[in-house]
Amino acid sequence: MISIAVAFLKAKGLEKIVDRLRLRLEAGAGVEIFIGSDFCLTEPAALQTLLDLAKRHSALELYLAKAERGSTFHPKLYMGLGVIEARVLLGSANMTGGALTENEELSLSARLKSGDALLAQLEEVFRGYRSSGRFEELDDIVLEQYRQMFKIAEDVKRRVERELAAADSAIFDLTRLSALNEEFRHDEKEMLALESRRRDRKSARRVQRQIARMSSLRKLSAIDRALFEKCFRDLVTSGDGHRHLWHSGDIHRRGQAALRQPKKVIRLFEMAETAAELPPVEGYARVRASAAAIPGVGINLVSEMLCTFAPETYAVFNGNTAAALRVIGATPPKSVTLFSPEAYGRICGIVEAVRRRIGEEDLSGADAFLNWIYQKKAKPRRA
Repeated sequence: MISIAVAFLKAKGLEKIVDRLRLRLEAGAGVEIFIGSDFCLTEPAALQTLLDLAKRHSALELYLAKAERGSTFHPKLYMGLGVIEARVLLGSANMTGGALTENEELSLSARLKSGDALLAQLEEVFRGYRSSGRFEELDDIVLEQYRQMFKIAEDVKRRVERELAAADSAIFDLTRLSALNEEFRHDEKEMLALESRRRDRKSARRVQRQIARMSSLRKLSAIDRALFEKCFRDLVTSGDGHRHLWHSGDIHRRGQAALRQPKKVIRLFEMAETAAELPPVEGYARVRASAAAIPGVGINLVSEMLCTFAPETYAVFNGNTAAALRVIGATPPKSVTLFSPEAYGRICGIVEAVRRRIGEEDLSGADAFLNWIYQKKAKPRRA
């Protein structure tokens, strides 16, 4: 008795064994094959070949598994059961051309004696299949129904393949990332700016801590307010002699609206200093609600604040970042509002992967690279 259970059956895979099956049937062996239909990867042409063979040999029994929500029929088990022993192939190989020729598969081939515990378990598997209501005996009606499903799936697959081909240039391409990094490293002006950015980030951290310490003040005097405004403007703008220690280009336009809420902003800096010690999703979530209540405070300002306190784990995010990430095939949020902590955590993960691949020391350095990509490759050019 030959028993086979495979998730996927294709014509080229069947070609590899069909002659041997025919010989075994002609020699009087019984054969049962249980075949999956999930994802419509099994080919109707291969089923037709087996069905034609079954019409000539009544000892060949064919069963097609019905697709079920939440459960995939996914075995790859080949068993030849004799009087004294059984030969078993159990592993990853479906009955497809790739699996039986070129793919890297991993399977175990074994000879099991009658009475072996493993053989008893495998026989029980096939008994379970025979009694299961999941399988339909393959005949022309079942094959015709499956053929219609397969056609629909093939139409969808072709459409998806066309869309993927059209989007090929946007797929994350590590070769392109490497080439962009090489170009970035040879930009002498940008390398000088990168050193300046590193110095400014350290200065910005001192300024942020100075603002955070002001949260201990019960009431802000005129001098306190002036100091807060000076510190905050040193972060967001270069106007009126301020230092623009955060390097986001347009943060000064929206960010300065926060000056009207000094106590809330000071409290936000204090929260961010503590939150920056946490993983990105958790830390960002801790400051997000308070930030959303302050006019002028968005994802750019919040992420600059967190990145300055902890540049090893927190990424800056703004419109430039989003555009640059799209150049290298990532899919950042389309919105630059205070989006979800999970979405921000994903951004930090992507920027960290960029940092590691380009050899930068922290995510602030990766942000410099991404901003360079935006300026050189993504920024709309004026006519």
